[in-house]
Amino acid sequence: MYVFLENGIDKIDDAKVKRKIKLFDYKNEIPRYYQFCKKFKHMQKKQDNYRLNAFKFAYKVFAMQSALSKICSDYLIWLDADIRSAKPITNNFLNKLVDKEKYMSYLGRSHVLKENVRYSENGFTIFNIKHQMHKLFWEKMDKMYMGGKLFNLSEWHDSYVFDQVREDLEENYNLKNFNISDLGIKNVGNESHVFVASILGDFMDHKKGNRKQKKWSPEFIKRYNNSD
Repeated sequence: MYVFLENGIDKIDDAKVKRKIKLFDYKNEIPRYYQFCKKFKHMQKKQDNYRLNAFKFAYKVFAMQSALSKICSDYLIWLDADIRSAKPITNNFLNKLVDKEKYMSYLGRSHVLKENVRYSENGFTIFNIKHQMHKLFWEKMDKMYMGGKLFNLSEWHDSYVFDQVREDLEENYNLKNFNISDLGIKNVGNESHVFVASILGDFMDHKKGNRKQKKWSPEFIKRYNNSD
């Protein structure tokens, strides 16, 4: 596990960190994020609207790029820091989430009734690093951010930007991706919380937004209480 910390890394006792967990100081490790912020500083005036908060949601994009440059595995699994596991993750479960012929495993929300939240949930994503389209995907992502193309979109957060690049490659390059939501969606009282409603909710909770201070999100508790 690669963990990128913006603050507090100097307060962590490395001796107590498990051998397979590697910690990185975000500020030292990923200067390109700060170069991006400086280059497009004039766009910060719109950051009060989360849909246009490019700088807040760009953190993870640059962290993904950094992780991809370090690892030598076949897949990279991205997890937001506010995800909490409820039971051990098995290899059998992970194998259900990938298809070696497809590039990205993502949480789609095209099924959601509210049109304004149909962009994908980007808190959990798997990349097939050996896929032939991997390099092209990240070249286009780099143009979105360091090239500033994302500011021509109607929304600037990472989920929306990822969808634009993914859908472009699907349409124009015949890229095949894996929508985890297609494995089934359960009623958790909030259709937009697709993370908990999907198969991922069997193992994990995503305490995004105002759920961060809670032990478990209300949607996860409802799913747990309704389980057999």
